[in-house]
Amino acid sequence: MSRTTITSVVVEPLTIPLLEPFTIATGSVNAARNVLITITLQDGSTGYGECAPLPPSTGQSQETALAAAQGCIDLLKGKDAAHWRQISHLVHSMYYAQSVVCAGIEMAVLDALTHSYGVPLYVFLGGASTNVTTDMSIPMVSPERAYELAAETAARGITCIKVKVGGDLREDVDRVEAIRNAAPNISLTLDANQGYTANEALLCLEALDNRDIRPLLLEQPVHKDDYEGLRYVTEHTTVPIAADESAANASSVARLLKMGAVNTVNIKLMKAGIVEALDIAALCRSMHVPLMIGAMIESRLAIAAAAHLAAGLGGFTFIDLDTPMLLAEDPFKGGYDQRAGTYDLSSVRSGLGIERR
Repeated sequence: MSRTTITSVVVEPLTIPLLEPFTIATGSVNAARNVLITITLQDGSTGYGECAPLPPSTGQSQETALAAAQGCIDLLKGKDAAHWRQISHLVHSMYYAQSVVCAGIEMAVLDALTHSYGVPLYVFLGGASTNVTTDMSIPMVSPERAYELAAETAARGITCIKVKVGGDLREDVDRVEAIRNAAPNISLTLDANQGYTANEALLCLEALDNRDIRPLLLEQPVHKDDYEGLRYVTEHTTVPIAADESAANASSVARLLKMGAVNTVNIKLMKAGIVEALDIAALCRSMHVPLMIGAMIESRLAIAAAAHLAAGLGGFTFIDLDTPMLLAEDPFKGGYDQRAGTYDLSSVRSGLGIERR
């Protein structure tokens, strides 16, 4: 038995209320209903992993994630965390329908391993930079509330706002315009969360253009399986179009890029896991396709893991890792130091740097 052998795996629910309900095109949530995985190695090193199911997006729930994670306990015990790619392959082959559990396990294994090695995860993954700067999301709220949220965001020193759209076109355009009026110097991206048809997406962009508003990006305008719709939107606008829900793994990303269906890809650990995320990033880099990193409704723990990955690899054009700022409480500390929208990882000494409060 080596010092990096997994000796203990603990699975428990992780439920954290939001400051206010968060509504997107596919539904509304009022709490992060996640799962926490804690892995301990032979030398005492501990690693944390978070599974963040969002039923409308992932088809998984806290209940299914708990059951699947508990089913992995005996599978993981006795495995050597140093063989983290083998462990990833094993859990993905057996629990392929539970992507958030696979992601949480990879996160916990790599956190524990890099604690044991005495290096921060971002250094282990390449150490390209020590910080990332996130946007702030505004959900599908009234234009009046969107105006208030945008003003608050600007006052915090955050420089980019991601606006949730994908509902009624007139309401969506009015919301975006209200945000622009409240924060005229802030960059804007849009996220339709599969809510539009291809024509509706183009109508939205045209209506915004008529109001002299040009977003930096439109994310996932159509249903995740509508690759032709994505391509149609991409071919008929100069606004960059990003795949999110459509980009679940490297093979789907390869197909999208071969088709010319999108020109930006959003990597989320909860969709792909860390190993697959590395493959997607390598694929996009090889084709000079801009990268984005995003999240589900995640705590500081999973957001820290995504920040470590983005900082470690470097080269991410868009960073959407704001969800800890939406939570009413924070059961973790560490992982990064925050100044406005910037997460600074330079104070992390090993692993993710996350501790439970």
